[in-house]
Amino acid sequence: MFRKSMIFLLVLTMLLGLPSGAYAEECVPEKEGYVLDFSTEFNDGNLNTESWLPQYLPHCTANTAGSTARYKVENGYLNLYITKDSPDYFGGQPGSADPDNLLWIANGIQTWEKNHLHPGGAQQREVELYEGYATQYGYFEIRMKMPDTGGGGYASWWLVGAQDDTDGTGSVQNGEIDVLETFFKSPGVFEPKVHAWDDPNLDEWASRIELDGDPSDYVNEFHTYAMDWRPEGITFYVDGKEVVRTRESPQYRMCMILSMYINSDFSGWDEPENNYPIEWLIDYVRVYKDKNGYDESNRLTKFERFTKDMADSLTVFGQRILSFFQDLCTQCRQLFERLMPALYRTTNSNLLN
Repeated sequence: MFRKSMIFLLVLTMLLGLPSGAYAEECVPEKEGYVLDFSTEFNDGNLNTESWLPQYLPHCTANTAGSTARYKVENGYLNLYITKDSPDYFGGQPGSADPDNLLWIANGIQTWEKNHLHPGGAQQREVELYEGYATQYGYFEIRMKMPDTGGGGYASWWLVGAQDDTDGTGSVQNGEIDVLETFFKSPGVFEPKVHAWDDPNLDEWASRIELDGDPSDYVNEFHTYAMDWRPEGITFYVDGKEVVRTRESPQYRMCMILSMYINSDFSGWDEPENNYPIEWLIDYVRVYKDKNGYDESNRLTKFERFTKDMADSLTVFGQRILSFFQDLCTQCRQLFERLMPALYRTTNSNLLN
């Protein structure tokens, strides 16, 4: 009896000593054929700073206030937000709608940070290495609700190379995958992208898909966005439905960034339609790995990608031609049906006369 009591107390002590994230991870549903590799459920009221750095690309600016994340974790959600007086990322004045000013409002968190992590920043500076989470290949999924605003700006969930080949200087492992890049004005449009940057083995790629349902659904309700990243390419999903795929993918570890912007040259401007605070609610971020691993021999050669892309293009072209003639035939039939009564009346009238 004493031995059983001691075992029970030992187990209870171990359970009480577990971090809250362990309980959250136990609640993550299994995915058939995959094993969970990373999970942030935002259930304990705190941001896990062992996995997420609460800053947005601090190596690109000397303005700490501008790069520091503005967020709340409450009710099981991460809330990234932008207010009317959010500081400029580069240290200027609060957000302005003047296109000539290019004042930049950015807010985000990321799982990795090092010198020159993202090649797009104009102001590169030395930063302390942060290693939260980076991986190669996997099924990445986020459940979120788009910000409720009709004005300028956009939200993005993206990956960039961890640059294991160098300290960040002169790296060719800096490709980028934009799993989600959605403008506040068009919440019902899904625009995944791949940027090569300095990666010679990666091509630029972009797509634009009008999603099912009313665009307001993506503001008023939570939806899942995902990608299955494999050696042979990337397949993108919305609410579990495949929407588009690529024929190639990066060949190195990448880290994740959650970010939102206003007043940048590519995101749109602060506009009268913008309702502040602009809040982006995220339920979870998960990464699963295929139980069977990833076979590099499945990677297609450039010629194979070219022929498959050509075949797909010809298929789409053929479908459009077929659709055109089907519509044309339908219109001809409708016209014929409208003309028939008139022809019938005219014929009868001639016979009677």
